[in-house]
Amino acid sequence: MAKKDRIRKKHDDGILHGLAGSLEEAFSEDTSEIQQDDVIIVDVPERSGKNRGKRVLFFIAGVTIIVFAILGIISTVITVSQGISDIANQTAFKNDLTRYLYPIVATDPPSFDKTENLTSPTIIKAAISRIRLTGDMSKYHREDGMVYIPEFDVETNAKNIFGGSVTFEHRTVGHVTDLATYIPDKKVYAVEDMQFIPNYSLKISELQNVGETYTVTVDYFPPSIDIPGLDREPESIKTMIYTIVMSGDKKTITSLKIAESSGPLYEDSEKN
Repeated sequence: MAKKDRIRKKHDDGILHGLAGSLEEAFSEDTSEIQQDDVIIVDVPERSGKNRGKRVLFFIAGVTIIVFAILGIISTVITVSQGISDIANQTAFKNDLTRYLYPIVATDPPSFDKTENLTSPTIIKAAISRIRLTGDMSKYHREDGMVYIPEFDVETNAKNIFGGSVTFEHRTVGHVTDLATYIPDKKVYAVEDMQFIPNYSLKISELQNVGETYTVTVDYFPPSIDIPGLDREPESIKTMIYTIVMSGDKKTITSLKIAESSGPLYEDSEKN
């Protein structure tokens, strides 16, 4: 072999030896150190703080939802309980009946089994009482301390109480404070322009119905049961049973009788 060729071969062998050494060195590195370096790049503290903040926010939101849910349940229970109480006691209906019966109770009409047996004074007094206690008295003419109520209004109110078929003869009725003087030529009733004091107030103690026919038990009390120094509710003077037929908003009293067990004052007066 020529000298030049030997020199070139030696040079090539040196290069190959160097490359082999480099590769051997690279593959001989400790791989555990490379894996350790890869694990270190995770920022554990920062991620843990973010998770803790999210957990706190979720906890607060959950508590808020639970609180509002509890408040909603409490409100619903109160509303439903009140509704059940009103239905059980028929409060609204009784109040409506009380307003309807108050002017009639105020005149203390006698018992009757049908409207055909009612007397004219009973019908007129009940009708005028209804006007004075629940009507608009401001629309009537006033003169010399008197108020003049047209007979047409008296007829209308009588029919609203005892039914459209009720009939009566216009005449002067009442005494002193409830006196209603009939003036035929003017077709009006003259009553004193002053507050009308009813004979009784009332309380509905029992209510039953079959279809549109209602049986209403009414306790009668003095005009004012708010007596100073009285530490108990006074006993009723008497108890009456009204039969009322209702059709929609229309009410008609068809009969009235005294209850078998009435107030002690009424029983005493009956004995005397």
